[in-house]
Amino acid sequence: MKVLKFGGSSVGNAERIEKVISILDQQYLSRNQKIAVVFSAVQGVTDKLIEIGNLALNRNAEYRNELNLLIDKHHDIVKNLNNISQRIKINKELEPLFAELKEIAHGVFLVKELSPRTLDYLMSFGEKLSCKIISLTMKNRKYNCEFLDSSKLLKTDSKFGDAHVDFEKTNGNISSHFKKNKSTQIITGFIGSTENDEITTIGRGGSDYTASIYAAALGASEIHIWTDVDGILTADPRKVKDSFSLKAVTYEEAMELSHFGAKVIHPPTMHPALKKKIKIKIKNTFNPDFRGTVILERESSVLFNMKGISSIDIVSLVRVQGSGMVGVTGVASRLFGALADNDINIILITQGSSEHSICFAILPRHGKEAKRAIEKEFDEEIKVGKIAEVVVEDDLSIIAVVGEDMKHTPGVSGKVFQALGKNGINIHAIAQGSSELNISLVIGRDCLQKALNVLHDDLFAAKQQTLNIFMAGPGLVGSTLIELIKQRLEFVRAKLNANIRLVGLANSKKMLIDPSGIPLDNWKDELTNSNEVSDPKSYIEQIKNLNLSNSMFVDCTATQAFVPHYDKILTVPISIVTPNKIANSRRQFHYDSLKTIAKKNNVQFRFGTNVGAALPIINTLRDLINNGDEIVKIEGVLSGTLSYIFNSLNSESNFSEVVEDAERNGYTEPDPRDDLSGLDVARKLLILIRESQIPFEMKNIKVQNLVPVKARRTDSINEFYRILKTYDESFKAKILHAEQEGKKLCYVACYENGVAKVGMEEVDATHPFYNLSSNDNIVAFHTKNYSDKPLVIRGPGAGADNTAFGVFIDIMRISNYLG
Repeated sequence: MKVLKFGGSSVGNAERIEKVISILDQQYLSRNQKIAVVFSAVQGVTDKLIEIGNLALNRNAEYRNELNLLIDKHHDIVKNLNNISQRIKINKELEPLFAELKEIAHGVFLVKELSPRTLDYLMSFGEKLSCKIISLTMKNRKYNCEFLDSSKLLKTDSKFGDAHVDFEKTNGNISSHFKKNKSTQIITGFIGSTENDEITTIGRGGSDYTASIYAAALGASEIHIWTDVDGILTADPRKVKDSFSLKAVTYEEAMELSHFGAKVIHPPTMHPALKKKIKIKIKNTFNPDFRGTVILERESSVLFNMKGISSIDIVSLVRVQGSGMVGVTGVASRLFGALADNDINIILITQGSSEHSICFAILPRHGKEAKRAIEKEFDEEIKVGKIAEVVVEDDLSIIAVVGEDMKHTPGVSGKVFQALGKNGINIHAIAQGSSELNISLVIGRDCLQKALNVLHDDLFAAKQQTLNIFMAGPGLVGSTLIELIKQRLEFVRAKLNANIRLVGLANSKKMLIDPSGIPLDNWKDELTNSNEVSDPKSYIEQIKNLNLSNSMFVDCTATQAFVPHYDKILTVPISIVTPNKIANSRRQFHYDSLKTIAKKNNVQFRFGTNVGAALPIINTLRDLINNGDEIVKIEGVLSGTLSYIFNSLNSESNFSEVVEDAERNGYTEPDPRDDLSGLDVARKLLILIRESQIPFEMKNIKVQNLVPVKARRTDSINEFYRILKTYDESFKAKILHAEQEGKKLCYVACYENGVAKVGMEEVDATHPFYNLSSNDNIVAFHTKNYSDKPLVIRGPGAGADNTAFGVFIDIMRISNYLG
């Protein structure tokens, strides 16, 4: 015997009922399986009956129209399921129910009284009507079944609205009925009756409870709960897009998940099944071939240490503290007694071992009442200062991470706290029972969805961690980065167990945000067609309000448009990746401030491409410093443009012609003077000095500007080249002198003993820079550990491809940090 239950969403209209009948036939009856089937009211009908009752109670004649619409709804279902002759017969059987329903509603209207007993009676018609229609329709199709009014068998006390079942009488009634009736029973869920045959309802989840009661009484092998989701999911799919169905959970895990917000099954409904160790299977009416989730006593093999993440969206946290609580017997008893006297239910409790404070979570509607009750109970202690004023924090949520085997898995709690901390989510309170079946956390309500996604990504390794990228500046470097992400996406998914989602774009004219992801192959059109005018402040505000998990901001602009907002982004908190050097070459206190904010908010500020594009210069320097080494001297050729120019120069070439050649080959900025000024090299040197943990200012770097003074003032590039040609001979003389000395001329950045400079230097054949070629960058770190020979890093240090790859590396570093 299997007991089945179909909820209101499964029987919401004729089409859905047709599907249910097909499921009953194909999965059970055609296989000669013995079943009993419990049905809820048609979707929305119970709520509508309550509404009709309240309209009648308030003597609002509109109740008649609503009642007629409800009757018409059931007539339409009958019409769409049966032919003309069949529907006439069914409607004839339904008429007494409709007449009785009208009479009750009219009675409420006349006497202006809607007691819990009357309301139960009124609500019972939902299940009676749905089961009548389904059983009669199936009979018309030659199925051997019959309608069973559960109120005839299921006996309860007279606590109307939430009646308690008399199991001894109920089990006897059910057993006796099924011995006499061998056809498939179509059973009304939710309803029972008292000793005096007064209709009662058995509370929230009543139809599930009905199925569990019948299954226990009949010794059923399984209960199948048919609903509108694919079983018990790892998280609420409305909040966590990547949630997935669990194969199996224990009774205890299912109850924990349900207590903290999972809506699939209500905890009390499982008790009869739990007592008899009956398996409960959660199936999807709209995806009937999917395996669903089995709830059972114990899993033989566990695939996940954590079974799910559930939440209660809105709670208040009450905190009671004071020195007068320490070591005093009976404080907790008085506290919770005062709350119980006021019918205030406690969701979560936590207390420090010092006994100095107790805090607990309650529903927000009880906040003020709880505060009054506690302050009344501890009036004397508060007056003398032994207990402080009771504090109520609102706008909070509870997250519960549930799994029976967490107690056997070291590090689960640490993983939870670390994942939240790295995403800047503050925890207000923590509770974990000695059974370690769940870890419950109280967090800010505005962080709930982000926290759920963070934990889901981090704990369920079978699913990929999703990185949400907000980009500014999809120009040459930015567009190259997007193409690189597109090319590397399968690698990232397969090898790094991560996914990259581009959710924001902003250029100088337009901006676009799409939390579901901007198509990587069509982003240009999407951005062009966006109706939002680009505004850094608005863009960042939207990023903040979205509050997506595992987010990072990638600034590929070459301007300072977004730089003043870096502190706000890091405070959100969101990590930043940027090849833009402006933020790190401003005043020292700006640099220090961004570092401090990032550290405080557990986010990362990465700018590895500020020096050398994808070359591991900054990261290597950080590793040296973080492991106790000390910088003695830094030398570097830090400009790909100047590297190309000086590597191309010889005593036969003209400096102006080599610069023109570099411009033609795309190695210079649109105005070559930006490269020749040496300021970009100075900024890079400044960043390396600061990354060595040496405070330094730009004004203290001596910069040799290769642009003749006269050429600096002209607005014409042609005029610049004309003036530059007049200096060719002086450059030739410098080059010739170096060659005669067996040396080579380079444009070098250097820091040593507190002195920093950038300019031309002659290097001999023993120097690491002597054999530099093309547009390569090179850096030599002289440190206490690398005193005899410097640590040298060399390679391509410029260009959109290399810079984009370096930014990609930084994104992956943050992904590793988050995951």
